[in-house]
Amino acid sequence: MAEIAKAMCPCGMEGAIPQGHMAFTASQRETLDMHIRTVIQLTLVHVGVSLTVVPITGTLNRVMISDLGMPAVLVGLLVALPYMLSPLQVLVGSWADRNPVWGMHRAPWMLFGGLAAAFGSYFCAHAVFYMDSQFVPGVLAAIGVFALWGIGVNVASVSYLSLASELTERSPKNWRTVTVGTMWTAMILSTIVASLVLSRMLAVDPSQSGIYTAFGAIWLVATLCVLVGASGVEPVTGGRVVQNTANNPAVALRVLAHNPTARRFFVYLLLILVGIRAQDVLLEPYAADALGMSMSETTRLEAVWGGGVFITLLGGLELVRRFGKRFNAYAGSIVAMVAFLLIVVAGLARDVFFFQASVFLLGLGSGLMTVSNLSFMLDLTVPQNVGLYIGAWGVANFVAQSAGTVVGALLRDLAFYLTGDIRLGYITVFGLEIVGLAVALLLFRKISVEAFQRDARLNVVDVLALAGD
Repeated sequence: MAEIAKAMCPCGMEGAIPQGHMAFTASQRETLDMHIRTVIQLTLVHVGVSLTVVPITGTLNRVMISDLGMPAVLVGLLVALPYMLSPLQVLVGSWADRNPVWGMHRAPWMLFGGLAAAFGSYFCAHAVFYMDSQFVPGVLAAIGVFALWGIGVNVASVSYLSLASELTERSPKNWRTVTVGTMWTAMILSTIVASLVLSRMLAVDPSQSGIYTAFGAIWLVATLCVLVGASGVEPVTGGRVVQNTANNPAVALRVLAHNPTARRFFVYLLLILVGIRAQDVLLEPYAADALGMSMSETTRLEAVWGGGVFITLLGGLELVRRFGKRFNAYAGSIVAMVAFLLIVVAGLARDVFFFQASVFLLGLGSGLMTVSNLSFMLDLTVPQNVGLYIGAWGVANFVAQSAGTVVGALLRDLAFYLTGDIRLGYITVFGLEIVGLAVALLLFRKISVEAFQRDARLNVVDVLALAGD
């Protein structure tokens, strides 16, 4: 506990602590308590928003594709709406910078976005079953509630990330690390727990009413997290001008035109993320159609995958320090490719346990790639334009997430339509993901941090001039 307290000490406090024990003055204790409370509240909002994703990508995708027989591409388009609506982060962040609400720039938008995401996620289940009985009005209703969910996720995300950056700006460097690390760890753990709870609830009642109840439980917890987290987290101040963390996608893309290494890394990120994310809406339906797994069992896959991600995220930084970023990026991609191959084999053999082990392996590979690629993202920037280049990598993320989800679903439908074999539809997508990851690795060999830094410094003036056009 003493080490945690030291890590969270505001600047100057640690030196005031006598050796051998943790003694705080009243002022120091008040400052420390305020920092801890802020981290807890921001984490609660982050967890609340993240929870709204779990029932949609872990349960509803399977219900729509396998149980109701809807086209996978329709499901992919609906689930990808948050990524397609990601430019809202730029608009909302910029507007909130200049226009406080109730004397605050972030907390009101955190509250609005978090509640919109929670309500939208809950009503997605109702819209899906309405779409099954009345297709045309149901599709319109589904677009509306899925869009509400997507808008909420984007508005809340840019707001609490901006506030986290602002509130830790004048704190010690390790305080920002503690804040981000706590938020990320809590998000992954809450996703695993939510998946297990949903699985248990659906094991008891997998009917339509049971699904509504399970979604309602997620809505309740997410809403409480957002309400408690957003309440009083931002100080009320008048007249201040703040900076948002969102970046203009058009400006970010212009950066790439002036740096060959940046262009290669952008394409590499697209291939890697599409290779991993093309299965986002397909894994649970595949488990149902190819292995006959129940709704409760397929919902639990989110926890199995998340467990693998969590393990490699915890140990990934040590692996990067010991073996290097490039080696770990290669290793993560190879592990993911092997996992996809084993997922195909498990489906053909109808071996549920082998399939679950393969999903866990996929989580391990995904987590390892995440750590390595995030490290490379930070390396592929220049000090005077960190936000600009991070914005470019953010564009790659949004494009890949949406394209991977929709294209993967479309390919599944096309393969199924052409062959009439439901398993072959999924296997086609998994096979193409392996190819995409392999091509990404070949491209990765040509990416050099040193070449990037050289080209970035030569062209930074031109880039900024273009940004002002």
